Amino acid sequence: MDRLARRPPTWAFVLGVLALTAAVWAALQSSIPYLGHDEAVYAAKARSWLTGAPSAQWGDHRAPGLPALGYAALAVHESVASVRVVGLLLALLAFGLFCWIGIGLLGPARGVVVALLVLSGPGFVRRVPEFLTDVGTAGLLAGAAYCLVRAQEGNTVPVRRTGSQRAGGRDRWLPAAAGFALGAFYLRYGAVAGVLALALAAAVAWGPRAWLARWRGLLGVAAVLAVGLAPHLVTAERRTGSPFGMVRASADAGHSEGLGGLLTYVRMFPVKLAGPWGGVVMAAGLFAGALAAWRLARRRPRPEDRRTVFAVLAAVTLVVSIGLAAHGEPRFVFMSVFWLTLAGVAALAEWARARARLLLGVLAAGAVATMPVTGLLVARGPLRDVTSERESLVAAAAALAAESGGALGDSAGSIGSGARCVVVTGYQPEVGWYSGCATASLGQVRSRDLPPNTPVSYLVFAHGRDQLPPASVRRLAGDRSVRVVDLPAVGSLGPGRLLTVGGIPPRISPSG
Repeated sequence: MDRLARRPPTWAFVLGVLALTAAVWAALQSSIPYLGHDEAVYAAKARSWLTGAPSAQWGDHRAPGLPALGYAALAVHESVASVRVVGLLLALLAFGLFCWIGIGLLGPARGVVVALLVLSGPGFVRRVPEFLTDVGTAGLLAGAAYCLVRAQEGNTVPVRRTGSQRAGGRDRWLPAAAGFALGAFYLRYGAVAGVLALALAAAVAWGPRAWLARWRGLLGVAAVLAVGLAPHLVTAERRTGSPFGMVRASADAGHSEGLGGLLTYVRMFPVKLAGPWGGVVMAAGLFAGALAAWRLARRRPRPEDRRTVFAVLAAVTLVVSIGLAAHGEPRFVFMSVFWLTLAGVAALAEWARARARLLLGVLAAGAVATMPVTGLLVARGPLRDVTSERESLVAAAAALAAESGGALGDSAGSIGSGARCVVVTGYQPEVGWYSGCATASLGQVRSRDLPPNTPVSYLVFAHGRDQLPPASVRRLAGDRSVRVVDLPAVGSLGPGRLLTVGGIPPRISPSG
């Protein structure tokens, strides 16, 4: 009876969070069975490294980490399921780190509640099932931030027996922070924005002198970054002519909307980022950060104020920088969601005082209870829309593979070897992954940047984008024969046509 009366160990709660993460991933796979645009880019690149098959829309702005992991998965089994398992492992890594950080800073109960609130948000529920970099990058950046806190504060959770705080070996946390930052960078070049936000927030929260006092750790950071970034800098110099060329390419690929991206984040804050429960907690985190900054300015800080200012300032800085440099999407600021949630849970528990346990229980129960509802809303909303579009692309890819007499794609994304084929489409990664054909854009057609002596197919949908109408394709063909295959009206793109022209089409004017 004594054992039953005891609170379950911390590791049991952590395993529960990871089990819920896996459950969210598994439950939504049937609602999003086909690879999307960015997923197909990474998966096709991994397959290209493995088999030599064509890739599509891979550019200098994309980091090699995710396709490297996909390469290992496809070497075991070539399918959508294989690369999606990589996405699951990255999600488990991220939420394992969220639990580790929350428990390390706030204690077991509060730390687990933070992880549950983050997982219940619609932004994370939407992206956990996919083969993308966003969730994993957020976890690694959060790990880097935690190491910075530990470097200044040591063990921030009191030791149960003595109530004291251990502070030894703080310098070793700085090279660990650099290691986490490197992992995030090689997974997504856009992580540079998060790293810079953390550096700025750390300098403001603790001051330059506090960091100069950790000079041994800073030397370790310099060594880790020098060794870890050397391969990237050499590759970037060779490919772009500048060691920073690939990072600049990543920034340019963000499709900046000026203030539009920032206004998008303002409109979606906080519920669309973190759900109703997480939204309230994030708002509390912002308020707590403002109070902590006020106390620091008046030189009347509490022990946890610098940490709170660091977390909130890093979160806000990332949102502002991404909002100004790119179009606003929740997945770009997942690190901010985590840190504002952590600051909010800490503040609410402090304000509740004697009723903190009751409050934490309500938050945890609310987060778990809303997960199925959020998952259902996501499945019937954005996932249904994108899946309907991908149904059209998968059906067209199968017809394209049959028409070319070559690689036949199926819903699992597995292909066999066959004849060479090129398809001009506005949906290059998806069609390329499922058909096994090389893909080209209208810009490549205009510049005659197509493989010689290869039949070229033009994919046209009733509701498609970036495509030539059938009349223009026939005009381009001239006296050459055009084979037309009508596609059934599958999915939201409607009926389509596949027009195959032998040889290279003549050069066309930019007006089409």
